[in-house]
Amino acid sequence: MKGFSGIYALYKKDKLYYVGLTTNLFGRIKWHMKDRHAGKWDSFVIFRIKRIDYLKDIETLITHLVKLPGNKVKGKVPRDADINRILRRILQEHNKEIKGISKALKR
Repeated sequence: MKGFSGIYALYKKDKLYYVGLTTNLFGRIKWHMKDRHAGKWDSFVIFRIKRIDYLKDIETLITHLVKLPGNKVKGKVPRDADINRILRRILQEHNKEIKGISKALKR
């Protein structure tokens, strides 16, 4: 898997321990055998993703959905994916339209 991009998951006794992204799946799994995760996992699963544009978004989604002991940092949700921000903007647009209609009816 050298040179392949994707998301990988490290497991300890069938329990998800860590999720990460990489542009070199083989190298990253090998590295985790020596770094702070060494000895904390005993199996892994890889998900090869050809479009690397989506790697960070997928990793962020997973780390926000599942609390994992090995992941210290959760990725930031992209601004355009913040549903509250989107809903506030839509509400503001509708309020402007309502004000315009209200003014027209008063004339």
